[in-house]
Amino acid sequence: MPLVIGLMVAAIVLAIAAKRANMPYNVALVVGGLLISVGNLLPGVPPLNPEVVFLVCLPALLFEGGITADLNGIRANALPILILSTVGMVLAIGATGTALHYLVDLAIWPALLLGALLAVTDTVSILYAFRRAPVPPRLSGIIQGESLFNDGTALVAYAAIASVVAGAAAPSLPMLAARVLLASAGGAVVGLAVGMLGAFVIRRTEDPLAEIMVTTAVALASFVVAEQIHLSGAISAVVAGLAVGVGLRKDVSPQSRVAIHSFWEYATFGVNTFLFLAVGLTTKPETLSGYLPETAIAVGCVLGGRAVAIYGPFLLLRLIRPAEAVPPRWQHVFIVGNIKGALSIGLALGLPETTPGREKLVAIAFGVTLVSLVGQGLVLTHALKWLGLFQQDEVALAMSEQRGKLIASRAAHQELASLHEQGLVPRAAYDHLRSEYQVSIARAERELRRLNDHHLAQGARDLIAMRRRLIDAERTALQVARRSGLIPETTAEHMLAQLDERTLNLEKVLHGAHGDEPATEPGRKAS
Repeated sequence: MPLVIGLMVAAIVLAIAAKRANMPYNVALVVGGLLISVGNLLPGVPPLNPEVVFLVCLPALLFEGGITADLNGIRANALPILILSTVGMVLAIGATGTALHYLVDLAIWPALLLGALLAVTDTVSILYAFRRAPVPPRLSGIIQGESLFNDGTALVAYAAIASVVAGAAAPSLPMLAARVLLASAGGAVVGLAVGMLGAFVIRRTEDPLAEIMVTTAVALASFVVAEQIHLSGAISAVVAGLAVGVGLRKDVSPQSRVAIHSFWEYATFGVNTFLFLAVGLTTKPETLSGYLPETAIAVGCVLGGRAVAIYGPFLLLRLIRPAEAVPPRWQHVFIVGNIKGALSIGLALGLPETTPGREKLVAIAFGVTLVSLVGQGLVLTHALKWLGLFQQDEVALAMSEQRGKLIASRAAHQELASLHEQGLVPRAAYDHLRSEYQVSIARAERELRRLNDHHLAQGARDLIAMRRRLIDAERTALQVARRSGLIPETTAEHMLAQLDERTLNLEKVLHGAHGDEPATEPGRKAS
């Protein structure tokens, strides 16, 4: 228990430090975990358990990615997502493994095995980055969709290659491709079946806590059932999440939807915190130091393999479907944003002790993951800006600036009045300063009105944000009243459900017009 509390305290401190330093949270956790490990600040931390990663963390993360995914965006970009997560993944494993075979002195099958475990992306880092980055919606949609599905292909290929390394007969390339395709398609079928069953049960439960339990069971069952019959548990969990997500949007009460999404948001935050901190704590500098040249070469091999996996399939896409071609400038983002994470380390640690060159494979996997998480995690935002894809909303920035001036001026005006009432400011000084702040307040209010009148879309977003805040205030007041016995439980539940429905309606308004521009907020006339 003291160790768990120590890890929680470390995570909280690192989260605050990341916010202050404007650093990605996952990068701060990895670096912090590494420093804790080097300084031996938390002795007795057990090594990262691969079974925990595969059977608990991975299903939860993939299911949450599916349940919150934009199904319309995935459907609209289905072809590029499919090409990248199949052809692209096979090319990445083949190119990376071949390069490692010749440059790092590994036998071909262990090299391909290392290529497979390093082809796995860190879905969490990618989703976190691109859900918050103001990049073109189609680019963000393709990257997020690919990150959800490519892990399934990579894990199936990893399992097949691992069996060869362990001594099984080496399959032909067509046989290996058929095995990967069968496991992926079969996993999708299992996930769809389990997800539809879960959605059916949720529709008839009408109890938010029980519905949360159902989604948890679906996430774990979809993964485990598929793995037990030698299919892709990763793809099964994603598809199950998509199926449940469709059911939630259609047939479930607003109160249940809010409760389920809140639970999964917290659950994945906790899992992410554990995984990223564990990566830093598990990485031993003394282990990496013996393979620094090989690690540096492997980083280049992984980037090269990813380049083959991106530029080749996108060239094919341009030839067969010109209308869905992806601009070359966008394609570079798929390489910079291909961040590795805890899953690669879990796969490396899960290698049997009899695996040829296991120590070398594990050390290289750790080194490449560390470089990727820290290096690419820090560089990604700058790369997006350099490529001209970081779309800053100048109107939103201008309104934020005026809002900040208004808040600051009002606070100073109130403080001045308080000082004057206490007799601490002479009348003449008070009148002079008061007039200055009144002018600042009037100027900021006038500029905000002008921006609102000329930019209805941004004004609608701001109004929705204010409505959200007011709804949160209403919800807090109702919960306090219920706990203190001022209103009965049934009345509170009914009114809280109405607030949840209003919250969801605001989300629909905000993401109107296919998520590009918000629809006009109710009660506001468009010009």
